[in-house]
Amino acid sequence: MKIIKAGIYRDVSDADYRADLCPLPSLTQSLCKIIIERSPRHAWTVHPRLNGDWLPGDDTKFDLGNVVHKLVLGRGKDFTVLDCDSWRTNAAKLARDEAAQAGKIAVLVADFERASNMAQATFRQIAKHEDSSAFTNGAAEVVIAWEEDGIWFRSVIDWLHDDLRTVDDFKSTGMSVAPHVLGIRAEAAGWDIQAAFIERGLDVLDPVGAGRRQFRFIAQETDEPHALSVMHMDERWLTMGRKKVQHAVDRWSSCIRNGTRQSSWPGYPNRSITPNYPGYKENQWLQREMAEAIENDPSLIMAG
Repeated sequence: MKIIKAGIYRDVSDADYRADLCPLPSLTQSLCKIIIERSPRHAWTVHPRLNGDWLPGDDTKFDLGNVVHKLVLGRGKDFTVLDCDSWRTNAAKLARDEAAQAGKIAVLVADFERASNMAQATFRQIAKHEDSSAFTNGAAEVVIAWEEDGIWFRSVIDWLHDDLRTVDDFKSTGMSVAPHVLGIRAEAAGWDIQAAFIERGLDVLDPVGAGRRQFRFIAQETDEPHALSVMHMDERWLTMGRKKVQHAVDRWSSCIRNGTRQSSWPGYPNRSITPNYPGYKENQWLQREMAEAIENDPSLIMAG
């Protein structure tokens, strides 16, 4: 399969998507994060169309998130359940290798049961949630591809509603997704970048819907009771995401127009740096010094 024109594609395999089907090497939201957090050269290194020595990673190992993703959304990486207690036996290892050769993830029975429990917990909680419309009236694993001034972009959307206005994304994590820490998790994982990138593509493909989209992140904990929280992206989040995406797009555009050779993609600077000392760490130390000084000489409280 090849993508020869901008559009919305609902039947692209995971392998084809990762190989990059666009006419020219394309930018993704994951590559944006790499450019922002590391450098353009790091993005070049993991791009299948730029780095001739690139090899796909071992995506066939058991990954709870991938299995739950498939059970909840109905699409994603294929897997096969093995009637084995562990990977220690030769039979289990052979079955895992055979599954990998078939492009599937091998899953032990116990792990599959855990993933099934997570999926069931997701459905139960969503049914009672004010966002009970999540993962309805749409399609899973929808690929969008578009072009801007000769630069190609692509993204895969967990769940795109039929009206192209609402985007649902499913996350699973071993960390807490309690409401009071959800913002920290979202910023650290770049959910703002992901939403802004998808928004950018949908605005090109569906300009009538610009400014009317809703982005919902359904985040679930992998440990029991498999609690979930739903996060909406407001304008403040999207504004920050758009700024970050534009920064990455500018750097990507400059590099790819200079060529596809690694030398055209800058890494870290060839000069020493003196970074700012983390302010919160400085404050922590000063507060510790003050507390210890008061403990040794309580009169300092009165003096203060």
